[in-house]
Amino acid sequence: MDNRKIGVMDSGIGGLTVYDQLQKVLPNEQFIYVGDQANLPYGEKSAEQVYELTRRIADYFVDQDVKAMVIACNTATAAAYERLKDELPIPVIGVIQPGADTALSTSKNHSIGVIATNGTVKSGDYERIIKNAGDFEVISQGCPDFVSLVENGEAGSAHSFDLVSQQLGSFKDSDIDTMILGCTHFPVISAEVAAALPGVTLVDPGVATATQVADLLTKKDALTSLKQNVADTFYTTGNVDDFVKVADNFLESKITADHIEL
Repeated sequence: MDNRKIGVMDSGIGGLTVYDQLQKVLPNEQFIYVGDQANLPYGEKSAEQVYELTRRIADYFVDQDVKAMVIACNTATAAAYERLKDELPIPVIGVIQPGADTALSTSKNHSIGVIATNGTVKSGDYERIIKNAGDFEVISQGCPDFVSLVENGEAGSAHSFDLVSQQLGSFKDSDIDTMILGCTHFPVISAEVAAALPGVTLVDPGVATATQVADLLTKKDALTSLKQNVADTFYTTGNVDDFVKVADNFLESKITADHIEL
């Protein structure tokens, strides 16, 4: 057994969609969450910049003696996962492989869509994994404006529905039957995506990622032996009030957060 905490990071509040799934499958575990809002958006930065930002958070987690790190950000996974899993003394789990695996098992007609940040799309990771699995068509589109919708607390608004419908218009004439929400912010606007693409199955990589983390800890006999009786810890490099306001709305519960300088 291992009673240390699990570190979860994202460029902002989007990674809370993964945190939410982790809580569901690992209700007794304790988490440290870091949202790097001061450096948003990751998707418009170079891969090396994103790696450096992610590594900085990883070093903080190691200093905090966490037992595992979850990169709850597709852009950071694409830029940093392969290096960090070899560099860090703790297990590192990303969100891209679990999301791709779920889409592969979900699609019936072998035609899959991916919406993500420009950085994730540019990496080609989803397309490479999916096409390596067989005869699949992949249509990818960068949607950086969707991140702003979520970070600004506009999810569920009329403006959000209109913008998502407009920007996903190119998919409406495609054959895709499965859409990967390839940014951890995007499950927050899943209602908008579903409305824009009726009949298309949406894949939230956070669901499979949480299962992968649970499986990993189980195999390593590293699950906690304690019942959670202490609140999880949340940090943002940005404005605490803005972080808490959006996080409370999404998680439907009150949290407290602190500012952190890394």
